[in-house]
Amino acid sequence: MKKNSISNPDVSVFIKFMDKGFKLSVPADQERYYREGYEVFIERVEQHKSKKNGYDDIEAIGLTAIECLVALQRMREEMDGLTEAFQGRMERIEETVTSAIES
Repeated sequence: MKKNSISNPDVSVFIKFMDKGFKLSVPADQERYYREGYEVFIERVEQHKSKKNGYDDIEAIGLTAIECLVALQRMREEMDGLTEAFQGRMERIEETVTSAIES
């Protein structure tokens, strides 16, 4: 197979912060997450900048990044709790089914 006939599973996503632009090569199936995430991130940065005693660009970007990390940590803890609850339910179901089969 020729090199130029192999499909490239990556797509380009352009992200701009202040006066810097970044062209990222991301998996095609994740492109939407990068684009949507970037839009939400920029909206939140603008909210921080527009507050009464607004933050400058760097401060707003930093605060938004920290908020994103905290949200990820919170979601991870919630997911872990849900996984534990699901596993507990599966164990109870297995015990009930085993008990029903044995009796």
